[in-house]
Amino acid sequence: MRVLIADDHPLFRDALRHVVGQSFDTADCLEACDFNQIGTVLADDEPMDLILLDLNMPGMDGFTGLLRLREDLPDTPIIVVSASEDVDIIEQALACGAAGFIPKSSPKERMCEAVGLVMNGEIFRPEEILGTKTKVIDPLLEEKLGSLTHRQRMVLQLLARGKSNKQIAYELDVTNTTVKAHMTAILRKLKVTSRTQAVIVARQIGRF
Repeated sequence: MRVLIADDHPLFRDALRHVVGQSFDTADCLEACDFNQIGTVLADDEPMDLILLDLNMPGMDGFTGLLRLREDLPDTPIIVVSASEDVDIIEQALACGAAGFIPKSSPKERMCEAVGLVMNGEIFRPEEILGTKTKVIDPLLEEKLGSLTHRQRMVLQLLARGKSNKQIAYELDVTNTTVKAHMTAILRKLKVTSRTQAVIVARQIGRF
């Protein structure tokens, strides 16, 4: 098992190495201290089984780095590990395709639990944080989602799983142009301006 630990703090990289080692005895941990170094590590074309990613590393450019990694490595689960405990940041990271979000304040046992769940194909959500927020649901949200066609809802569901347009086109057996047309309609009907916002809106009522 190959794991990439990407964080600009050496002490925290060491802590994550211990978390991975406790979860998987035979894991081979590689490290990166910024986004450019991630590219260097991945350049050897050896498959990566898991990436632990700090959102605030140099070169990440917000969620852009996460989206780029999701596009380049669609089959590799990425767990965001962050000092932020802002609910909107957590939701956006998951909407951008992260397989989990671990607050850096989490105890070691909780981090191990998160890694284990993700490696078993599940999504790890820090409910101890997300559960503290009272959801304010737009009364028109149900109507907005209801306005989507069946095919548009399928596109949105795949988008929420972190799929790229190319992957969505493959899974639905349609052209990339068709997917783009569906995306344009989805954004218009949900009254949002980006793919990430569309997924966040849909998840406000737990549909996707």
